[in-house]
Amino acid sequence: MTAHSLHRVLLLLTLILTLVIGGQVHAAESPTVQSVSLSERGNDLVLSADVVLNLNSQLEDAAERGLPLYFTVEVEITRPRWYWFNETVLTATQTWRIVHNPLTHQWRVSSGNLALPVSSLSEALSVVRHVRNWRIADRGSFKPGSNLEGRMRVRFDVSQLSKAFQVNALNSSDWSLATPWTEFAVQVNRDQAPVPVQPQQMQQTPPLPPPAPVSPPAPQLPSLSNGTGQGLGLVLPDAPHNGGNGSGLSPSGSGSTEGP
Repeated sequence: MTAHSLHRVLLLLTLILTLVIGGQVHAAESPTVQSVSLSERGNDLVLSADVVLNLNSQLEDAAERGLPLYFTVEVEITRPRWYWFNETVLTATQTWRIVHNPLTHQWRVSSGNLALPVSSLSEALSVVRHVRNWRIADRGSFKPGSNLEGRMRVRFDVSQLSKAFQVNALNSSDWSLATPWTEFAVQVNRDQAPVPVQPQQMQQTPPLPPPAPVSPPAPQLPSLSNGTGQGLGLVLPDAPHNGGNGSGLSPSGSGSTEGP
C-alpha cells in the first residue's frame, strides 16, 4: 500500500470516528426527561423530575440580549379504556420565565408569584432541569388503586413570546426546543381505615373498709399488797360508789373491817 492510499484510509477512518462521536454527543445533549417520580405528601400529590435541556447558540444569544425565555412543564394523567380512547383525568402545567437585564447583568427566573435572582443562565436553567416537589393535584381526586398512566414533557413555549418573535420561531427549527413525552407510573395507595384505639381502662381500687373501732385499753388497777411485796390477788370492783361512800378492803392480820 502506497503512502497516498494509507493517507486516504486514515482520513476516512478519522471522518467516520468524527461522525460517530459527534452523533453520540448530539444524542446525549438532545432534550429528554431522565426521570419522573410521583409521591404522596399528606393530601397532596407531588411530582419531581430531572430533565436534560441545553440551549442552542441562537437561544442563548437572544437571552443574553434580554429576550425572556419561557419553558413550560406539562403533565397528563389518563385512565386507559379498552372500549374507547383513554380518559384524561388530570392536566397540569407550570411555566418558568427566564430573563436577563443587560444593564445590570442580572438574571431572574420566575413562576407565578415566585421570583428568584440567579447569577447566570445555567443557574436559571437548573431550576427548569430539576423539578422538585411540584404539587399537581389533590390525592383525593384519584380513586385509590385505580389504573392510571402519566406522561410528561418540557418545551420552549413559543406562544408566550411577542407576535414578531412568534413568526420567527415558527419559521426556524432552532426555536423548536422540546423533550419528547415520557411516560411514568401512577400509583395511588389505598386508604387504610384507622384502627380504633380503645381508651385504657383505669383500674379502680375498691374503697378500703372503714377501720374497726378500737376499744380503749382497760385501766390497770393497783393490786392490794400485804406489805410483804406479795399481792393478795384482789382488785377493786367496777361498780360505782354508793352514796359517795365506797367500800374497800384494808389489809389486816386475819380478817377485814367493814367501814360505816
